[in-house]
Amino acid sequence: MPITTHRNPSRNLTTFKCDGGLSFNEIVAVIERFFRGSVAPPTNKIIWDMQNVSVATLTADHIYHIANLVSGYTAKDKNTNIAVVISKDIDFEIAKKFRDKATDALKIIKVFRKIEEAIEWLEN
Repeated sequence: MPITTHRNPSRNLTTFKCDGGLSFNEIVAVIERFFRGSVAPPTNKIIWDMQNVSVATLTADHIYHIANLVSGYTAKDKNTNIAVVISKDIDFEIAKKFRDKATDALKIIKVFRKIEEAIEWLEN
């Protein structure tokens, strides 16, 4: 799955746009590169735009691993907020399960159906 990264430093915002097939390994690699600052320092506002993919290929173990990975990177910075944008009903429910799985360590993930709603939440 190609994941393109769009950075907007003036808004402290990074958007990851996912297209094509969903790959757990690629998601993990992108998360690790981002939080390690391999390309640029990480921003505190993050959007995962997954409107053009299905998350149904992710297993419960994948979701748990991703949630733990993100929580490990964000535990020190309580200002990080992550918006996941999903348009399909089934994927929306799966994304909410990810959010719920991550809630133990993170209070920073919200799931939206529209980019505009995600940006509004991140900006406020």
